[in-house]
Amino acid sequence: MSLPITENFNDLFERKLLCAITTVNPDGQPHTVPVWCDLADGQARVNFPAATKKARNLQANNKLTLFILDPDNGGHWIEIQGHVGEVHEDADGGRDHINQLSQKYTGNPVYQDRGRPGDRRMYVIEATKINGN
Repeated sequence: MSLPITENFNDLFERKLLCAITTVNPDGQPHTVPVWCDLADGQARVNFPAATKKARNLQANNKLTLFILDPDNGGHWIEIQGHVGEVHEDADGGRDHINQLSQKYTGNPVYQDRGRPGDRRMYVIEATKINGN
């Protein structure tokens, strides 16, 4: 069962702030990249193509960490440790989700693939530990 993300962090997800997601490479080395994210029903969600390194990492080891820092207030941040709870493929909500994120981050209601066309996956994060301020 996922820990809920409390309301005091909602603004971090509502604003156009990039999240840093860390997955684990096959050799154990952490892999961190920026991603778009949002919050639904108290759970963080991210979206990226199935062919990316982070997607391959999550397929082999579903543990991850998501981090957001408020650029206007370095004392306001959230770190979510956990694992992938649900994966929604392109036709099962993945494409709709990336379009929602595109609207949020770019103002365009239809996502424009940027060098990584293909099936999109939405990952719902099951939080096992939440740190922040």
